[in-house]
Amino acid sequence: MHQNTRPIRTRHYRLIEELANESRQDLPEPGMRRRAIAMTLLQQYSQLPDKPSLVPSAEGTLEAMVFTIPAYVLRHVDNPLWKVYSDMFLKLPTYTEFHLLVPDDGNTRQQLESWFKDHGLLQRCQFHEVPEHIKLLIWAEDDYEIVQHKANGRYTLVQPHSHRRAADDYTGYFLSKSLGLNRVKTPLYFEGGNLLVGDDFFLMGADYIVDSMLDLKGVLLPEDQTLATEELARLFSRYLDHDRKFLTVGSLLYVPHEKEQEFEMDGETWTETFHTKNVEGTVQPLFHIDMFITLAGRNRAGKYQVLVGDTRMASELLGENLSYYGMPHVFDDVAALLERQGFEVIRNPLPLTYVDNPEEKRRDWYYATSNNAVVEIKSATDKTVWLPTYGHGNWEYLQKTDEANKEVWEQLGFKVIQLQDFHPFAEKSGALHCIKKYLRRGQG
Repeated sequence: MHQNTRPIRTRHYRLIEELANESRQDLPEPGMRRRAIAMTLLQQYSQLPDKPSLVPSAEGTLEAMVFTIPAYVLRHVDNPLWKVYSDMFLKLPTYTEFHLLVPDDGNTRQQLESWFKDHGLLQRCQFHEVPEHIKLLIWAEDDYEIVQHKANGRYTLVQPHSHRRAADDYTGYFLSKSLGLNRVKTPLYFEGGNLLVGDDFFLMGADYIVDSMLDLKGVLLPEDQTLATEELARLFSRYLDHDRKFLTVGSLLYVPHEKEQEFEMDGETWTETFHTKNVEGTVQPLFHIDMFITLAGRNRAGKYQVLVGDTRMASELLGENLSYYGMPHVFDDVAALLERQGFEVIRNPLPLTYVDNPEEKRRDWYYATSNNAVVEIKSATDKTVWLPTYGHGNWEYLQKTDEANKEVWEQLGFKVIQLQDFHPFAEKSGALHCIKKYLRRGQG
């Protein structure tokens, strides 16, 4: 058992218990596989998009965005989640439509309408109510993808065959009904946070491609001399985007999975958790690629730029020893793969930090990610990025990496808008990009 040499870091914000309990999986893996097979039969009765095209992750104006606002975001005095949402709504472009999914509890919508009216934003809001018994989650990014029919300009909401959490399945269902969008179920598995859409390509973390392969075991029958993974690539292109090139992301190195271990603090035994949400056999350093990769548009030479988080860079900036939990070589390997795929890779600081619970004698490690950002590229000279920040409370030392990340984007010609304290989200494995969904992008 090793001795602790790091300071205790306790929350300077209120823990929202409802958010803390959102990691529960409702549908076990055997159930996921049954549904994947069933969707290969049932999807034939849905009208598939004609030449689908995904909404970009960086290119185009932020015309419309979707947010899911559970009641617990507004509950409690001094709610740290609402501090982030309210700050974000005030700092997003004045032309952006806000589509808010809220419970029909008779209170949440009323509170939001009052706040938006007080700040002169109500005319930009559309509310979509969901039955109160559906437990909405804040992670709006993951439930579905929005694709546009290139032939007629119409939009379709595309979902994976299943969701690990039942509420995610219903979120897309009620949104599609409210907006009058066609909804399609695919026999594939994906989550929005593991997918990034460029101008002529889309990236997907390799782990969910593996999940789709396992889910479709016994159904996916490739032609002679064709790898099943090649068949899957064609299926993802068929359902999500006909024209963009489909690229996969991962590491060729061993990636550790989630682990707990004991350590000694002031003569007492504590437990710490690290590599949170990583499963055995993962090829991704984090379970969603938007936690450590950000798309940044093309440079003057026409090469596409991607930012890849660097835990080594963060540790050097902060003057601390790099924890072996930080997997610097794995992030380096991902960056090298993206370079081989033709990208210009820019490294940015990705701090690994932790939160302590002295009452439970527990420490949880997580990434204070600035990669999980919102990007808007209108033109080569008109570009903006919204960044989460972490240099607050017992984590004031992270102001150095907040500012360093800001400088990285400014050197790329972006206007940088820094947002509120994202620790309450990051300790639950998410940040800014996770709590929104791009519904429409303009041409700039």
